[in-house]
Amino acid sequence: MDSTEKINSLRKKIDKLDDQMIDLVVQRFSIAKEIGDIKKTNGIEVIDLHRESQIINRFAEKLAGTLEKNDITAIFDPIYSISKRLQKK
Repeated sequence: MDSTEKINSLRKKIDKLDDQMIDLVVQRFSIAKEIGDIKKTNGIEVIDLHRESQIINRFAEKLAGTLEKNDITAIFDPIYSISKRLQKK
């Protein structure tokens, strides 16, 4: 297998992983919306900075040696922002 074939093969693997990530993010947003409905019904504030910190720290532990904490934050901040927006609807 030459380098172009190898790259194409690896890119196909990435495409499959990207599809899985999209499915998981959609599921996450659906659950976040459900949480938002529960919070709204019970008068609970949408923003929970302690929970966000817990999630970032959990990912930092799992990804130790792979990504810096600021990289993890850069990846997940947009997801949190969308989740919070969905919870407020």
